[in-house]
Amino acid sequence: MFFKQGTYWVYEHDMTGEIDSQYVTHAAISGSSTKGTEDWSEHITLIQETFSMRIRSNFKDGWGSVNYFDIYSNGQRVNAYPYPKKAYVFKRTKVPNIIKGPSTGDVFGFPYYTSPAKTVYQDSLIINYQLKGVTYDTVRVFVVGSGESIMQEPSLRTFGGGAKVYYAKGVGVIKVYQDTYAANNIPMKHSWNLIRKKIIQ
Repeated sequence: MFFKQGTYWVYEHDMTGEIDSQYVTHAAISGSSTKGTEDWSEHITLIQETFSMRIRSNFKDGWGSVNYFDIYSNGQRVNAYPYPKKAYVFKRTKVPNIIKGPSTGDVFGFPYYTSPAKTVYQDSLIINYQLKGVTYDTVRVFVVGSGESIMQEPSLRTFGGGAKVYYAKGVGVIKVYQDTYAANNIPMKHSWNLIRKKIIQ
């Protein structure tokens, strides 16, 4: 999930043929230290490794925006109230340069929940998944509610809808399938697919 500067991914949109190159401009490993404050947890200090990345793109989307993406992890809480968070949650925020504003969504959770009642859950685990002539040995597919936070809008503007995000081990996002609506309120199912990459970890 963590990739260093020099990493890039090139995606192709299946309906428009548009190309989007995304590249890492910042990558850092850091730590989270949380001390309990409740009677049962005040003796506990939990130290965890977290990370942050920034991925930029020169692609201008259907809204006229050039976006970048911030990806980061959160650690587990110690206290029971209001509730412990999932052990590892990865968030992805799409930040546009126009007034529309940023959108953030959980894109990956561990443990891997399989219930649609969760904000993000694992839909499937695929072994030897083939995409654009490349075979990926381990791919986890996560369903997320905030599809617009995951990937660019194509030149064909879309509204609402969730997404399925395909993560390949050691590669990152290889496919984003979105179930949205076009401007005329007609359902529009589309995807971005990885066609080239350079991975540095």
